[in-house]
Amino acid sequence: MSTVIDLGKLRFLFRGDYANSTSYELNDVVTYGGNSYTYINQIAGAGTNPDNTSHWSLMSRGLTLRGEWDSATQYVPGDIVNVSGVLYKCTATTTNHEPPNASYWEDFVEGFKYTGNWSSATAYKRNDIAIQNGVNYICILAHTNQDPPNGTYWNVFAEGFNDTGNWNSATAYQVNDLATLNGIIYKCKADHTNQEPPNATYWDLFSSGFNWTGAYDAATPYKINDIVTLNGIQYRCKQASTGNEPPNSTYFDIFVEGFKPTGAWDTAVNYKINDLVFVNGIQYKAKTNHQGVEPPDSTNWELFTESFAWKGDWDVGIAYKKNDLVKLNADVYLCKVAHTGSEPPNATNWTLFSAALYDRANWANGTDYKKNDTVQHLGQTYRCFTSHTSTSSFLTDFTGSNYWVRISSGQFYRGGYSDATAYFKNDLVTSGTAPNLNLYMNINDHTSNGAAITDATEVANWAVLISGQWTTTSTIVQQSFFYGVMN
Repeated sequence: MSTVIDLGKLRFLFRGDYANSTSYELNDVVTYGGNSYTYINQIAGAGTNPDNTSHWSLMSRGLTLRGEWDSATQYVPGDIVNVSGVLYKCTATTTNHEPPNASYWEDFVEGFKYTGNWSSATAYKRNDIAIQNGVNYICILAHTNQDPPNGTYWNVFAEGFNDTGNWNSATAYQVNDLATLNGIIYKCKADHTNQEPPNATYWDLFSSGFNWTGAYDAATPYKINDIVTLNGIQYRCKQASTGNEPPNSTYFDIFVEGFKPTGAWDTAVNYKINDLVFVNGIQYKAKTNHQGVEPPDSTNWELFTESFAWKGDWDVGIAYKKNDLVKLNADVYLCKVAHTGSEPPNATNWTLFSAALYDRANWANGTDYKKNDTVQHLGQTYRCFTSHTSTSSFLTDFTGSNYWVRISSGQFYRGGYSDATAYFKNDLVTSGTAPNLNLYMNINDHTSNGAAITDATEVANWAVLISGQWTTTSTIVQQSFFYGVMN
């Protein structure tokens, strides 16, 4: 059998868009879904779609934008449709098979569709974006009424938060809601109602803050981060409670250290930590809550500022306290320990604060002298070294008991020498008879022991100033040193 060749079919014949009712012959070319197909079947026929490879061959690939997907539209390979911001390309002829059905569609261009606040009535498609409590969620599986953050249907697309203001027990909180309680902002981590922060099952700390509540009140229910003041100290509540007074460390931490001046210490006052009181010019700070324990008790008080209380002249009947200052003669003493009746300079109870000399004029027997008293005796000045009552003999008090120390020397004319007499260094005496008197100066503090100044037991205590030709009619002390002979 011979083959008949139709010379008219030796080239392609473009027939336009494919039509299901048209009969096509070999080498007819049609467009179908943006692609071009060539009819390759030897037998002419109608009703076979171009994506059927037994009748058609893909001649050129193209795309056709078809807009939003429509369930009533028949789509063919190469058609591009939009569903929720994603462009899909049809891979097989289909009607009412919604993308992303992999049998008929493939992703062409990834995109997103913003749908606003989530709604239980909305039918969400893949890549729809919905907002729930400030968080943007992206739909990963088409559905209706699957509330974010249900992980089967939604992924977090962009983190955000929904500020709901102050926490309210009646509010139904959802994930990422922000609520403020006592100055602290909390972020909801699980949907709930009436689960008060900082319940860690439902809330995370979002931003720390503080809530000033003023003076502490035992009747107030305090919350975490409430700030209260008590005795000049600010405390921060760290655990919710009522009636647990600071500084109870279970419920409060010190937030800002401060002090409360309360004036002079009073045995009737109930003192609190950091109260400041004065006792004898010293300021003390309370270390504990207590009553009736007077400073400087180290258990309940610590020194805050040092100062002094002037009490005037020392008095045996006064109850002195630490840091009292008293005057005894010319000296000022500082009380070291509270006591009564201990006279300075008792080292247990007193310390010298400032020293001075107190002039008591001429020495006298039977007199109560204090340390640093000064007296004049026979032309010389002495300072009391040890408090005492003077005896009848200054020489005994001076050389025997060492009560005095000489602080300035002078010369004093004692007249004619006599035995058993108390003489002091630089005393001047005469011996002999006028007008041929001898003038002597004492060089040792002593009591004379000899009928004559030249006796062997006495002579070593004297120095001869003028030997003979001396009278007592003129000023003795000054001129005798310069002229040697006084007329």
